[in-house]
Formats: sequence, structure tokens, C-alpha cells
Amino acid sequence: MEKKIEIIPYLSFKGNCEEAIQTYIAAFGGEIHYLSRWSESTFEATPEQIGKVMHVEFALGSTRMAAGDSFDGAQVNTDIKLMIHMDSKAEALRTVSILAQGGTVLSPLKPHPEPDDGGCGSITKDRFGYTWIITCPNPDKR
Repeated sequence: MEKKIEIIPYLSFKGNCEEAIQTYIAAFGGEIHYLSRWSESTFEATPEQIGKVMHVEFALGSTRMAAGDSFDGAQVNTDIKLMIHMDSKAEALRTVSILAQGGTVLSPLKPHPEPDDGGCGSITKDRFGYTWIITCPNPDKR
């Protein structure tokens, strides 16, 4: 039997992620499953990031989604990103390798910063222009 893969749309916000997610939940119904915030101890966090959403996973109806506050550009990037959780580092690396053919690895697979360091992630823009966030458990945290 083939493994069921769930593709998770990933939204980026410019400091108002929590407000946006609460608005979407009020509009469509749903709930937050996980939320972490940028803190002073977060690797490379800037002062404007402190207290903002590092990563949130939530449901709108039966659709699983994810989001975070991004501080890497002058404007909010409304281009959608697609996130997939893989079961192992080997599986994640294989997936990144396939997506990178003709594309660009924007961030190689590495552990997430605290408090999300139980997982690893990689960001790859495929040759078709879509950005994929591939995650897996952090093998050093088992």
C-alpha cells in the first residue's frame, strides 16, 4: 500500500499571523493544533520578531494548514508554499533531491530552531516555481 501524503498549504504573514489565523477560524470554523513563538533565545531572531508566530499548524474545516510570521522582505509574500511532513530524514532528503532537480534548494535540511527543534526542515523552489517546505523528525532529538 502506498503511503498517504498530505500536502499542507503554508501561509506567510508580516507580524499579524495570529490575528489572521483567528479571523480565518472565525470565518470558516477550525482550530489551532500547534503554535510556537519567536523568542529572545531563538536563533537569529530580530527584536520585531519576538513574541510573533514562528510556526502554527491549524485546521480550517477539514483542511490542515500552516503559517508563520516572516520578516525576510519588505512586503508580505502571498505566494503559497506547500508543506509536507515526512517520516524520516532519509525520506525528506530524497524528496528534496527530486524537487531540486532543475530547481533551487533555498534552505538545506537542518534542525528547526528552538522550541521547534524536534523537527528538521528544508525549503526548495522547484523548477515550476513552487516553494516546498519538507519536514521530518529531528533524528538527534529521539
